[in-house]
Amino acid sequence: MRKLLLVLALLPTMLLAQNSWINIQLLTDDYASETSWTITPPGGYPIIAQSDSIMTGQTLYDTTIDLGGTIIVNLYDQYGDGLGGFNGSPEGWFLIQNDCQDTIMYVAGDFGTLYTDTLIIAPCAPPAP
Repeated sequence: MRKLLLVLALLPTMLLAQNSWINIQLLTDDYASETSWTITPPGGYPIIAQSDSIMTGQTLYDTTIDLGGTIIVNLYDQYGDGLGGFNGSPEGWFLIQNDCQDTIMYVAGDFGTLYTDTLIIAPCAPPAP
């Protein structure tokens, strides 16, 4: 009986997580060392994906990962001005997308110290090579 309950409890997660992916792009502002991001399942643990520990200003970072279902995205800025730049310097942006849902999340400019969003990644065939 316990095994059946466990399977029934995990079934929605298993169904949502099948055959999907996301592309993550981050254009850093001039202060890239202040910026970081994480992707976790609901509950916040374990970290599924995260930013590089050392990033360069005004650089586009691009990565694609196999991932589906419900995820929590956290975008952090240590200074508190988000990706807003400073005194007219170029702003940065953060984008999550895939071919089936197009733009799933887009954040630009001053979001403060923390931007958090819960996303549902629908099943999507892998991108063509």
